[in-house]
Amino acid sequence: MPSPVMIGIDWGTSSFRASLVDRHGEALESRESPHGILAVPDRDFAGFLRHTIDDWLAAHPGMPILASGMITSRNGWIETPYQPLPLGIKELAHALVSADAPGLGQVHFVTGAVQSPEGERPDVIRGEETEIFGYLATQGVSAGTFLLPGTHNKWLTVEQGRITRFVTCMTGELYALLREHSLLGRTMRQGEFCPEAFVRGVQTARRHPGELLATLFTTRSLHLFDQLSPEHSADYLSGLLIGEECLGQLRLGPPPEQVTIIGRPDLAERYRIATELLSLPSTLATPGLSRHGQLAIARAAELIPC
Repeated sequence: MPSPVMIGIDWGTSSFRASLVDRHGEALESRESPHGILAVPDRDFAGFLRHTIDDWLAAHPGMPILASGMITSRNGWIETPYQPLPLGIKELAHALVSADAPGLGQVHFVTGAVQSPEGERPDVIRGEETEIFGYLATQGVSAGTFLLPGTHNKWLTVEQGRITRFVTCMTGELYALLREHSLLGRTMRQGEFCPEAFVRGVQTARRHPGELLATLFTTRSLHLFDQLSPEHSADYLSGLLIGEECLGQLRLGPPPEQVTIIGRPDLAERYRIATELLSLPSTLATPGLSRHGQLAIARAAELIPC
């Protein structure tokens, strides 16, 4: 059986994952929990982590522990400084923040990235940078356009192995707000994903670019005139929002040759459908990239042998 070389912690706002990682970046064992940074009792992050992986620590004393994601935010365990663009793996490795924790030893925290902090539209990422470098390491590439969908979607550009640009779109959070707290959501019913309704939403966004505040109401008006069922309304709304998001990115400049989508399979599939409809070829990446990125950063920081 392969031997582990690192413990990788992917700790977000609403989820936690710990992995015992071998030298190839594969998880020999993983443990997941809904205890994201906002759900840890008494904010005792060290105690929660120690309790979760105590047997790993006993079996592999002194093994490097790397943590990435929102655990390094203002609401997390330790707030690490953002690193400016362009950002490569050497800069991330050099910027690791290490802290001693009782019963854990040293924990090494991966920092996030910042774009235009003094500008009109400052932007930040935490955790996505680690996934991107995991993809680069596993695929042997050094450039590309990447989309990481979630509550706050991230579009990133990588050139010569360094992140050179990114933008955050609050599409996921806006969808949740409209569905749960607006007039549009009152007539929606839970149902299986309807690709036809989703495509209809994307096509409406394409025919009316920049008119989202007006087209949103069609989720209601189409239902009033029996053109959209309650079971399909949520997917139509999703198509409107995702379509407008993708169109907005295409308006920023020449379209990329391809976009690589990294995220939860069901959500990533929606973005694959939308980008293909908008003549933007896309491909879906395999999951588990955070631990590969953590491994690459640990090697660049000389915490483990190459």
